[in-house]
Amino acid sequence: MEESDYHKKSEDCINAIENVLEAADQDGRLEVESQGGILTIAFPSGKQLLVSKHATSRQIWLSSPISGGLHFSYRDGAWALPDGRRLGEVLSQELKQLAGIDLVF
Repeated sequence: MEESDYHKKSEDCINAIENVLEAADQDGRLEVESQGGILTIAFPSGKQLLVSKHATSRQIWLSSPISGGLHFSYRDGAWALPDGRRLGEVLSQELKQLAGIDLVF
């Protein structure tokens, strides 16, 4: 993937995640902040998820108190792990576990 394509696809993905979270969190349980290619999702418990661009590897990284660090590469039209799990499904599962929020990305 060309560098410009990577930046566009990764920024679009992070922006889409942020938009879905903000629209779904009507009662303000989450603190969602995006800055410099890093999306921080903070929970009332003090735990956080970080979704960030990693330009060197052309991946999106997820840092989570549940799964640790995961690295998603773009293939077949989606950001996915080597085992095929997609970023959206992993985020959905972790949001459910951390905050009881049901979202589909």
